Amino acid sequence: MQEEIDAPADLPAKPAQGRPRAPDIEDRVFDAAIAIYAAGGWRALSFDAVARQAGVGKSALYRRWSNRGDLLRETLEARWYAIGTIDEGSLRGDLLALARMCMNALAGPYGGVLTHLQADAQVSKDARAATAPYGQQTILQARQIIRRAMARGELSAQFNPSLLIDVVIGGVTNHVTSTPKRLREAMLAQAERFTVELVDLALRGAGAGQ
Repeated sequence: MQEEIDAPADLPAKPAQGRPRAPDIEDRVFDAAIAIYAAGGWRALSFDAVARQAGVGKSALYRRWSNRGDLLRETLEARWYAIGTIDEGSLRGDLLALARMCMNALAGPYGGVLTHLQADAQVSKDARAATAPYGQQTILQARQIIRRAMARGELSAQFNPSLLIDVVIGGVTNHVTSTPKRLREAMLAQAERFTVELVDLALRGAGAGQ
């Protein structure tokens, strides 16, 4: 009876389902997607374009992301502002890290992301829906910097959590976007000095201990 229920020893092994996952595929896809979006925005971002630039098959994209909105949101989380990673142990340290992150993003090769995010949100309901969760998450993460400072006693508990963040991010954004191309090299050479002076000015205005 045992021979009747045991599987024959020479049956071939069951083939694996699908192709093995390439360990670096998400990095390649995020790199391609951020470059495409920075250059052309929502209209340029397609699975065809990302697959070509990343050197992967479209099927690999569809296995991970159901649509380009999900891909864009995860790309922003992975390659744009990652404010949730900032925690230097002091308000000044956190604001300096935030200012540097903003400067590096806007003055770097993907600086066009900001322009397209703002424009796409105005003209495309799908783009707005795709990026809104990332934007809301970023705001909450930035406010957490201020709340930690309040908990440490560096700021009054009545202080507006958004005010310092607006000053720092707004100051860096305006500095980068308003600098003409002929002065860009000089701007980059003085980037660290600018961020330090901006943060210290903002802290003095807020009456925060440094």
